[in-house]
Amino acid sequence: MQTRLSCTRCGDSIHPDTASRNQGLCTPCVRGNTPTIEERKARSKLAREEAEAREATPERQYWKKLVDRVYKNNRGLDALDRGGRLYFLITVLSGEVHNGGFGQFFTNTSGNHYAETVDALAESGLHMQLQLLQEAKGLLFGERSVPPDRMARYAAMPAVEENHPDFDFVAAALDRLDRRFYADQGRVDLVLERIAVEHGLFTPS
Repeated sequence: MQTRLSCTRCGDSIHPDTASRNQGLCTPCVRGNTPTIEERKARSKLAREEAEAREATPERQYWKKLVDRVYKNNRGLDALDRGGRLYFLITVLSGEVHNGGFGQFFTNTSGNHYAETVDALAESGLHMQLQLLQEAKGLLFGERSVPPDRMARYAAMPAVEENHPDFDFVAAALDRLDRRFYADQGRVDLVLERIAVEHGLFTPS
């Protein structure tokens, strides 16, 4: 078994024949597609610094404390004051939709708080986001109420199963709602900043 060598530019493992043919370089480096070790280090350092900067923002610091108050307290949402409750519910909805769409909001524990999220959107003036959430609810539950229990809720959404005859229709319709939500994220961010200022939660960066 031949010992593999390291590319003299990026350090990746390569076959000795490749190294001989390319004067010590791997094929991607020969083609100019692979960054140098120095470039990789610089990119890694920049990404690490950006992540640390995000973690240090007032928004992120407040969010981590808010999550702890909800999940490390038997009272859950009831442990939050009005401003914190609004901020938490709207942020959770936004995060779920951006991560996996309205379908993910309902299938995760976030859907336990559908009714509270509806109220939060209405109170905050996010009327389009409220309409989108309610349309998604209609696609998945029809006229039925949204069960506050996750397992009961999942059982009430047969169209999320790929073998369901309405799966493709519902998935496509949810995707359109997701895209409309994404397109107006700037307004959601502004409302969250307003909530933070009006309720004295933190000073936005």
